[in-house]
Amino acid sequence: MPKMIWKGITNPDFVFKTGDLPDNSQIIHVPENPMRRSVLFAIPFILLCFFVLWERLKSFSLDKPYLLIGIVLSILLCTVHELLHAIVYPKKYNAYIGIIPKEFIFYMSCSAPLRKKRFILMSLLPMILGVIPLAVFVCMPPDYKILDAILWPMAMMGLVSPSPDYMNVYYVLKEVPRNAYIQDGENGLYWFME
Repeated sequence: MPKMIWKGITNPDFVFKTGDLPDNSQIIHVPENPMRRSVLFAIPFILLCFFVLWERLKSFSLDKPYLLIGIVLSILLCTVHELLHAIVYPKKYNAYIGIIPKEFIFYMSCSAPLRKKRFILMSLLPMILGVIPLAVFVCMPPDYKILDAILWPMAMMGLVSPSPDYMNVYYVLKEVPRNAYIQDGENGLYWFME
């Protein structure tokens, strides 16, 4: 695990120093406006969460005050989401974690190169923040209304918030050879062979 450095509230113009990229590195072609485009990758998880809600309760009604608690808990877990990304990186690097309030984006930045499989693990690991609440939601008896109202938005936000990560994985699987390394660069993600 790398050394974690909490950057806290960050100006959107702040640029993290990226590691040096090898001469043979190639950019991974992610579409412009990646945050907006990544919403498409959230749609299956949104549908899954609504399907599970409907199957469990046969309605879409949850106790509204407790829904708010689930939403607040999900927002608080955004930092944990970024920590889950960071724990995959090697020890000798620094991982910067913070929030850009103007864009309401939590982030983790690390300049370490990762092998393709490890990059995919790093990208998908925060899904557990949605999978666990959804699994508990499904397994709880139907008369636990308060817990239902807290867990369901946590599951929804935990599965939808990694949509930019899902999109990155899609393009990595599409463009990057099997044993390549992936690294953050000034203009996005790059891959290279060692």
